[in-house]
Amino acid sequence: MQNILFNNDFGKSIKKLRAILPKLCFSLLIATYLISAIIMGIFHAQNAANIGFMIAAFLVPLAIQAGRGTLVFFFQLNPAQIQGKLSFGIIAATALLILSLIEAVLVLKPYGYTWIVSVSTLMLIGWVIEIMILRETILATQMELFSDKERWQEVKAFYLAKAELKHFIAELEAGKMPEITPQVLLPVSDEQTYPQEPEAPTEQESDPAADLLKELNEHLRGKGNRPFPSMGKGE
Repeated sequence: MQNILFNNDFGKSIKKLRAILPKLCFSLLIATYLISAIIMGIFHAQNAANIGFMIAAFLVPLAIQAGRGTLVFFFQLNPAQIQGKLSFGIIAATALLILSLIEAVLVLKPYGYTWIVSVSTLMLIGWVIEIMILRETILATQMELFSDKERWQEVKAFYLAKAELKHFIAELEAGKMPEITPQVLLPVSDEQTYPQEPEAPTEQESDPAADLLKELNEHLRGKGNRPFPSMGKGE
């Protein structure tokens, strides 16, 4: 029996939308970067004294937007760098948004508040897209990392070793001689074993083979020092 409470065409549209959303979001984010840089370049170029300043009026905003995108998503290069709710990317995006809004107000004030509102709205939309993409990227990275138990154990061992190393350095700086815990710095599995050097025998321990050779040597020496037995009387 067909379910009439659910629109199958709408469900197919949702699947298609989810398939194109990642590319759409990143495309919109790059577009907001470019448009914001071009708009600010146009208004900066109005007061350019020569061609050099006019070129710089466009290059500087473009470089700022490129650096902004790099700072926001830089820590996604390494999945083991776990980010929290207030990650460096979110802080960088928010700080650069505030600077961009201040710049827009100062540059667009002679042209009226309508331009200020429009450009500021564009910048706010870009910031919201940044935060949404960054949070979804962090969630996807954590799901990929924590679903694999072997990789999770590697990350766990890394952070334990990092904490142990910090504690070791802190005690060295305090003038103490710290003790290193091998289990923390180098976790060994049940199947992995390491060769151990044989312990040298102590003075109290005796080697049976060496004792036997020594006794035989003393016996031979004693036998060599004995006088030969006398021959018979008739000789």
